[in-house]
Formats: sequence, structure tokens, C-alpha cells
Amino acid sequence: MSAYDILKARGVSRLCHFTTLRSLTHILSSGDGVLATGSIRSDTKNVIDKARYDGELDYVCCSVEYPNSWFLKNATINNTDKVFRDWLVLYINLDILNLREAKFCPCNASIGRGRHITDDVNALFADPVCCKKKFCREPNMLSCCPTDGQAEILIKSNIPRDCVTGIAVGTEEIGRQIYSIIKTYCIRQIPLYAAPDVLTSSWSGMIRSGQKPSETNLVWPEEE
Repeated sequence: MSAYDILKARGVSRLCHFTTLRSLTHILSSGDGVLATGSIRSDTKNVIDKARYDGELDYVCCSVEYPNSWFLKNATINNTDKVFRDWLVLYINLDILNLREAKFCPCNASIGRGRHITDDVNALFADPVCCKKKFCREPNMLSCCPTDGQAEILIKSNIPRDCVTGIAVGTEEIGRQIYSIIKTYCIRQIPLYAAPDVLTSSWSGMIRSGQKPSETNLVWPEEE
């Protein structure tokens, strides 16, 4: 079975990639969408993980079903941008695995400078996962979620704009700003979701007990 088929069989509905409000304008203004670190032009560079200890500069980091909220928390703290301080999560169509080469890591890919990266997607759901820490699957844990919440799928080159199937935000106010950006730069309306638990690590405890965090589709009067 292909990685796509294995993930679909587990009920995985999407990949996630978090980014800043500033970067969203670049992502939506080009069909190329999300670019790998090594492909971002120096005059527009706004790299979230500048260190990239995994060494995979030609790949875009994604998580499965829910974002790496622990890394997001650190990135938010270290964000020096005084204007565009808000973050969002892009939902990526799983079809990207049929369009681009991919690598998989059962934990944060930076651990051991990428030594846990593999070609086997099943490694994400191993029980236990032992990298820097040991993680086991809970009896009621959602099958679509990796054992370690920081597990990654690395996508080669870029994630086209057309593969972005939704955007999750922490508040409706941020959603309104993004709605304006979508109308300006994008050729289609991308669904927006208010999902405060998704933007924090609150989702981790929920999915381990078999619950899905709530996500509210944001629709404004002019769309109805």
C-alpha cells in the first residue's frame, strides 16, 4: 500500500502546516503555495525554523491531522515581528502524497539531526515511539493521529496553493483578516475555521481520549 492509502485507511483527513499572517500573502499570491526553506527567495524570506536541524532544506514540514503545537508555541514566543504576530494552520489535502515525494519521521525531525527520518509511513503510528522521549498509544486514541504529536511528514519542494483545503485560526478576528487576504490573492474561497484548541497543545489530550477538538466554520454575511 502507498503512504496515501495507509493514511486514508487510518482515517487521516489532512496534513497541517502552520505559518504566519505575513507569509500567508506570499503563499496565496502564487500557485506554488508553500515553498521549502531552500526555495524561498531571500527578498521574501520569512523562515519559521531557521535552524532546520533535520537538514532537509528541500522539504516542507507538515504534521498529521493536527499541528505541532509545541513548536508553534516556541515560534510564537520567538517571533520578533511587531506587526504580523498572528499564526494560523493550513490544512493540506492528503492528495499531496500522490503529487510529491515524501519522507516520514515518528517524532520531531530535528531530533538527532534527522536520524529518525524514514521512508516508512507506518513508523508514525508505532507503539511505542522512542526517540528523545517514549510515547505510547492510548487505548481510545484516535487512529488518525501519530503516536507522538510532533511526528512529521516532509513534502519535497513545495505544496501548491490548490492543495490548501482550509485555514484554522485561534479567533474570529484573525479569521476576518485572513478572509480579506483570500479575497485579494486567491482565485477561490478557502474555508476558514475557528479552532482555538487546534492552535494550542490542548488537542493532544483530547485525541488521546478519543475526542476531536471543535472547529467552527467561519461564514460571514456576504458569503451566505
